[in-house]
Amino acid sequence: MSQGEYGEDEKQIDELTEALYSSISFDEGESPDLEMLKSLFIREGMLINNNGDPLVMSINQFVEAVDEQHSRGELKSFYEGEIASRTEIFGKISHRFSTYGAKFNPGASEQFSIGINSIQFVEVSRFLARRFDHLERSDR
Repeated sequence: MSQGEYGEDEKQIDELTEALYSSISFDEGESPDLEMLKSLFIREGMLINNNGDPLVMSINQFVEAVDEQHSRGELKSFYEGEIASRTEIFGKISHRFSTYGAKFNPGASEQFSIGINSIQFVEVSRFLARRFDHLERSDR
């Protein structure tokens, strides 16, 4: 793979990671963009919370849980953003260690959580390029 191709893949992975965080971040009075979040995953995609006993959820289970919390008013606003990263690309698989900070208010000076998301990307026509049409949002 040439340096140019690797650079394009890494740029695309940066954009997908930004879209991932953007889809779950929202201000009070707004909603997370759960349809965009689902569009970023392959059908078999899953999320695993490995704090304590592993909690494994399909993307649909995760979306349902977040939507339910938001609908009940338990999750009024949320912001999670990448503060550092490391990406490794090998063939059709990419692995990103994404250090994040999470806040309930994007304007808050302190995060309530800092951690690392381990994200795997699977190449589907250049790392899910077919999904980029869902990434443009006029309200953000």
